[in-house]
Amino acid sequence: MSITAPLLEVCVPSGIFCWRNIKKVENGETARSSVAFAQGAKMAQAAAQYNDTVAKTAHNASSVFSNLPPTGKKVVDYTGKAVKWATKNVNPLICISSGVKVATSKDKVGTGISEAGALAGMFAGEGLMKLHQNKIFNEKNMTAIANSMKNKKGLNSISQYILKPGNAGKLAAILKGIAFVSASIASYSIGQKIAEGYKDKVKAGLGIKSEPEQENKISEKDEKIKTGEKIDQKA
Repeated sequence: MSITAPLLEVCVPSGIFCWRNIKKVENGETARSSVAFAQGAKMAQAAAQYNDTVAKTAHNASSVFSNLPPTGKKVVDYTGKAVKWATKNVNPLICISSGVKVATSKDKVGTGISEAGALAGMFAGEGLMKLHQNKIFNEKNMTAIANSMKNKKGLNSISQYILKPGNAGKLAAILKGIAFVSASIASYSIGQKIAEGYKDKVKAGLGIKSEPEQENKISEKDEKIKTGEKIDQKA
């Protein structure tokens, strides 16, 4: 199977985002499953679009549905439209999942402020990356870097590999994807921390009292179990 630069450009960031959202689902954020699905669908769509072997297999698979009854064809059609919509609306799905998180939180106002700040930071960071990433991560720049490493001890073999036809473009696509994900995660975290810093002030301005976080209390019995002490058992 031939892996092309356009395929890597989609699959590297989508693959990382998909994995991160699966982990969030495992940690209790079930609404993130739709985001993970959308990222996975984007990878499948890119594979069919940019790889001849996958595209041919997909075409052969789709021909199986041609013999379905009208009802079955409608289901397949609706499913296909849903998948296509998901791949083009990842950000709205992220916003929806944040909305679900706020709706299911005990501190809805505080969580809403934190989520709003996180999303604002993320979209700002991703927007800046989209403006500049193609100027930084491109085949021309990767080739220039590879040429600068020529005949240098320990770097010449890397240089020769990058200079092979197509490799500079693939490297640019991989680095672009990693940089985009890193910027997205970092800006999300920064936005969230800034919002949390103002959360209590905003709530106070709205007349909402912030409840102090209660520390987890460990019972005497649990503490003894934790420290390995013997516990007297009464019949």
